Amino acid sequence: MTRIVGFLALVTMLGPAGTAWAQDITAVSRAVATKVGELGEVKDRTLAVVDFLTSGDRMTELGSFLADQFGVALTGRARAAGYKMVTRRELCQAIRENKFWVDDRFDPELHRKLGKWTQADFIVSGRLTALQRQLAVSVRLIDSATLAEVWADSLTLALDDGLRALLSQPVIGAGCGGGAAPQPVFSVTTPPGATASGPPGAGGGERLQVKIWADKTAYRIGETVRFGLRVNRDAYVTLVNIGTSGDVTIIYPNRFHPSHFVRAGQDVLIPPADASFTLTVHGPAGLEQIRAIATEEPIQLHAGDFGGQTAMFRSLDRVQTRNLVVGISKEREKVAPGKWAEDALAVEVRR
Repeated sequence: MTRIVGFLALVTMLGPAGTAWAQDITAVSRAVATKVGELGEVKDRTLAVVDFLTSGDRMTELGSFLADQFGVALTGRARAAGYKMVTRRELCQAIRENKFWVDDRFDPELHRKLGKWTQADFIVSGRLTALQRQLAVSVRLIDSATLAEVWADSLTLALDDGLRALLSQPVIGAGCGGGAAPQPVFSVTTPPGATASGPPGAGGGERLQVKIWADKTAYRIGETVRFGLRVNRDAYVTLVNIGTSGDVTIIYPNRFHPSHFVRAGQDVLIPPADASFTLTVHGPAGLEQIRAIATEEPIQLHAGDFGGQTAMFRSLDRVQTRNLVVGISKEREKVAPGKWAEDALAVEVRR
């Protein structure tokens, strides 16, 4: 049952600058956790808290601090209210391993994906808006399966110098408490030249380079899609696709191309122009993410067999995906500079 609680304004007056704001955040976190614990929807369910974003969709140290405080408060209420909590460590690990946003901005399907990967039924998220002398904080409880907003509340805090400093300090990497996180395997950048007009150039440097592209930059659900790749030196290439649903699939090599060896300067199309199969875009709407990994040596990054006798592509479950992440990280450390290359792109999926 969807229920939106009327917004509650809690104005907290601070004492000496830099000493009281942390205590006030703790107090309002407990107040909100009490309200969440009173919701019948959360009984026997699992909750997770994500970093609170600014109105400009930025991750800051204040957003991470607020998420931690709300997580602590919710955990304190969990047993009495009858729900369970996904720990921040588990949530952050899932985020870092499967970086589900582009340029540090969450894509529209973040809650659904985090719910799937962390087994959380509800996601607690928030947004920070700086006013002249106050900080407005909105808190929402999202059903990760339907993306329905189950509950919402709002509070305001006096915006002193301490809060302003944390609000202006960006979080580097995957967030979750600051500091540069290890480079995620599935981080996404949109390469210039990934357009319908044709593939980008291969480049002529000595270092190994791999380029991937799609025949369009945006697709509607039900349309067909074709990807392409090229390397500037002979290499072994793996393409990993993260669908908008969060499902992970190895699309190259595949049953049509069982070998992932690619000649320098050769354009490889998936599916090929003469293929007996097509790739169809499935929902939900969001960002489809594709990452290419190229090595000069035939490194095995994934299981050698297919999921079924007739499967065209190799789909990975959660354990296999994490094994792939760990395997890529370990193999990357062994390879000499210039003999390992990566590229990634994101294409929009529309209804």
